[in-house]
Amino acid sequence: MEAVSVDGRSGRSVRTREKIIFALFDLIREGNLRPRGEEIAERAEVAVRTLFRHFDDMESLFASAQAIVSERMDVDGPLPDVRGDLEERCRAYATEQAGIFTENRNYLLFYTARVRTEAEANAIRTASAKTARLRLWSALPECAAAPPPIRRAVEELFSFQSWDQLRFEQSLSHEDAVDTIVFSAHLLLKAASPASGA
Repeated sequence: MEAVSVDGRSGRSVRTREKIIFALFDLIREGNLRPRGEEIAERAEVAVRTLFRHFDDMESLFASAQAIVSERMDVDGPLPDVRGDLEERCRAYATEQAGIFTENRNYLLFYTARVRTEAEANAIRTASAKTARLRLWSALPECAAAPPPIRRAVEELFSFQSWDQLRFEQSLSHEDAVDTIVFSAHLLLKAASPASGA
């Protein structure tokens, strides 16, 4: 009977922790990238003291959330299924990436804003770049075969940083940002192909 009771308490504790982290993610999704404990507790429908019974402080809560975002970004998703000529595949891949970046923008901003050192920032970029590169090469094998300067430029075009700059620093619409990426990537890859005579 005691084991059942302990297991029950343990299960409730896990569920409460999850409620708190999900509440934090809800607030991040809505644009609050560093919510206060009171806001998180209210969204999770728990007392503030309950929040701090499960997490030593706000930093430990944020670190737990950051670890979940990291896992989510590191998991290899299905490779993109894009077809057609080079321009059509550039557009299909750019459109897919735009959807991923739009859906996850606030989580990515939360994740990267928490780094404390240059080494941490570089590690995050290196880890995410490897997965992104494999996905890109799968959709556009011309990129993998291109000379290194062109390959690197095309990889940058399809990065979150490039998307974010086009959308929020240059204030382009979603469609114009996709068009810009497609035009630039297609131009570079076409120039690099043996058939172009370049």
